[in-house]
Amino acid sequence: MSPPESVVGKHRQVADDVIDEAVYGHLVGGEWVESDGGETMVARDATTGEELAKVQRGTRGDVDRAVTAARTAVEGAWGEQSPQQRAEALHAVADAVEDAKTRIARLDSLEVGKANKHSLLVDNTIVVDQLRHFASLARTADGGRCPAVGHVYTRREPYGVVGCISAWNFPAMFVAWKLGPALAAGNSVVYKPSSRASLSTLELARIFDRVLPDGTVNVVTGSGSVVGDAITAHGGVDKVSLTGSTRAGQEAMRNAADRLAPVSLELGGNNPNVVFPDADLDDAVEGALVAMLFNQGQQCTAGSRLFVHEDVRDEFLGRLSDRLDELTVGDPLSPLTDLGPLVDADHAADVREYVDVAMAEGASLLYEGDVPAELTDAPFVPPTLLGDVADDDTVACEEVFGPVAAVFTFSDRAEVVERANDTEQGLAAAVWTNDLDRAHEVAADLECGTVWVNTYNDLFEPAPYGGYKQSGIGRELDAEALDDYSQTKSVKVNHGDVPNLG
Repeated sequence: MSPPESVVGKHRQVADDVIDEAVYGHLVGGEWVESDGGETMVARDATTGEELAKVQRGTRGDVDRAVTAARTAVEGAWGEQSPQQRAEALHAVADAVEDAKTRIARLDSLEVGKANKHSLLVDNTIVVDQLRHFASLARTADGGRCPAVGHVYTRREPYGVVGCISAWNFPAMFVAWKLGPALAAGNSVVYKPSSRASLSTLELARIFDRVLPDGTVNVVTGSGSVVGDAITAHGGVDKVSLTGSTRAGQEAMRNAADRLAPVSLELGGNNPNVVFPDADLDDAVEGALVAMLFNQGQQCTAGSRLFVHEDVRDEFLGRLSDRLDELTVGDPLSPLTDLGPLVDADHAADVREYVDVAMAEGASLLYEGDVPAELTDAPFVPPTLLGDVADDDTVACEEVFGPVAAVFTFSDRAEVVERANDTEQGLAAAVWTNDLDRAHEVAADLECGTVWVNTYNDLFEPAPYGGYKQSGIGRELDAEALDDYSQTKSVKVNHGDVPNLG
């Protein structure tokens, strides 16, 4: 059954309001250009399947042009700007993005299926905050004085041209996560958005292009196997930053290895969400909802492994089921919607297959929500809770990337820490307890880059963010990100005798 005409018509009207290009070009050296291959790709509405616009199918030649433009900018107009000038430019970008954030949020709701209230109030709030945060840090990004005898100081210098590759689940937000620190440190950028979601990136690129010197930010759309590989393997790209799957990160490192280009990676997660018996259960239930369902579970920080202490398991699951019943699954453009569709039919099929495999391996279905009858052809997956899952079952070991959580029962702290750490990934975790000592002890023992205590997915206050193990290399969001986009030079000035061999 196709979506009703009322939904299709509403989406067409919103698309007409926010999309004013039938065909988007690459942004290269301040110009919007066609691919030298002459081919385009279709950007589709996640809910209705209708075409929204066309974007360029990039080639290696397009990447060459973009890298050349970025090199010209970083060795010229952009590279000559002082830290203060870079800060002022990023503040100007942030001002313009804030003016456009309603439009950007709607683009992500159309193309990715995000609930619009989340896209606007969370994603785009973080976009603006990140740009302002790194605008402030840009003023002090160039080095400092070392405590030493004589005149010794350090300089933080940009790498030059940074190649950035992002994922489809937070298209607008990743622009700020990567461009904020990269530009604050003084680099120019060649940026590739996901081929599944490019439109909000291209709209944001217009803003950067209006404010910054030509070539400072360049955007090449296309597939990861062509454009992504061309960026990570390009001899003119001095530094690589990628957000994506572990496999994509491994490929990026291989491509960059021959020239020893530094690589920072934000990759997948298989994250434990641990509820102790003394936790405030109402708060923990809300945290579990955010952990498994924010962005329809399409987030690398998703709390897809829910560990609940045996003393409160039944009460907790009862409250969680009641709250799941209250959520609205539907059109992402509706202000009442809590959960929209997944990004496309292929990904929805992958998530459903994980549930089918789990059931075949012996899992039980603790909860399965409903999908609106009029939207059954859209790529919806209802909220799903699985029980009776073994620690080595597929759904417990792999990243599902959808609104699905496996529920596990534990009896003591040492046991749950060992089981929580029994994964190749280590991005995030959460602990729910009113015992402050236990919170700190468990946080110290968990093998991951971020631990939330009595909250989940709280990324509003900048703090270093990144993974352990196969969840990545490097940090984003805070001052440490500047270290990933710059390199240190020590300068020592001799004012006395010249050292000699004696």
